[in-house]
Amino acid sequence: MMDWWLDSLLVLGLLWLAWQAVSAPRVFRSVVMFIVFGLFMSLCWARLAAPDLALAEAAIGAGLTGALLLSAYRALLARHEQRLPEPRVSRPLAGLIAVLCALAFGVLAWVLLTVPGVETPAGREALARMDDLAVDNPVTGVLLVFRAYDTLMELGVLLLALLGARVVAEPLRASGPGPWQRPGLREPVLVAPLLALLVPLIVLVAGYLLWAGTSAPGGAFQAGAVLAALGVLLRLTGRVRPTMNSSFHERALLVLGLAVFTVAGALGFGFEGYMLSYPAGWSYPIILVVESALMLSIALTLALLFSGSGGLRGGE
Repeated sequence: MMDWWLDSLLVLGLLWLAWQAVSAPRVFRSVVMFIVFGLFMSLCWARLAAPDLALAEAAIGAGLTGALLLSAYRALLARHEQRLPEPRVSRPLAGLIAVLCALAFGVLAWVLLTVPGVETPAGREALARMDDLAVDNPVTGVLLVFRAYDTLMELGVLLLALLGARVVAEPLRASGPGPWQRPGLREPVLVAPLLALLVPLIVLVAGYLLWAGTSAPGGAFQAGAVLAALGVLLRLTGRVRPTMNSSFHERALLVLGLAVFTVAGALGFGFEGYMLSYPAGWSYPIILVVESALMLSIALTLALLFSGSGGLRGGE
């Protein structure tokens, strides 16, 4: 009975937060509701026994995306010092869009419920073949073995997203430190000791998530998101500053994950006869190297997306 009540509260809370995020009269309220929505979504994934997705949703969906939206909101405030009235969406138009979305959702749900099931679902097939892999975490096995091509394409999409942002956007100076960097103001006294405590702790958590990803919830995406959060923290406190141009090391780090993954896949083609496979006896070390490279590339990409710059340098 308690489980039923908990699930009902999660579903109702998720729907209410989604509605508040899209219908709030103020942009700031919408951003805050979106962040809380991401946290509720991570709770739902945890309730569905999907801790990997819960970690990814909390770190990327709520954390980094929320920070990016808040940074964009701050930039909008800086550019619109004149208190202009915020544009309001027509209620009939919003109602029409909501009805169309509800109809589309209903059609898709009906199709999914009426499609005949297969004798051996993909999830059961993957679990049945886990003994052939060098990792114990089914999610890592799917991402880096069974569906490695999809993961490789996702890395390419993430890199293209950064390149697209660099083409159409200018550096978000509003994503930097607070007003204490103005002349005559000093940094809050707790910033330095908090950084001294949080920086090694965040690095330790990222390293644990990377190492544990082969046998427990975690992996490159979650560890990369945690490291990216460290980059956001350093950017917000002025420890790093944005630059228009990236250095050679930054460009190399951005493509490191994609390059290492491609080389690992090519090795499998040479030894096993097909792309994105791993030579017998070398699966575990190769997967660990690939995951490490992916973590670094994902972390830098997400940090640069937040900063809105080509590179990052140490603060003055």
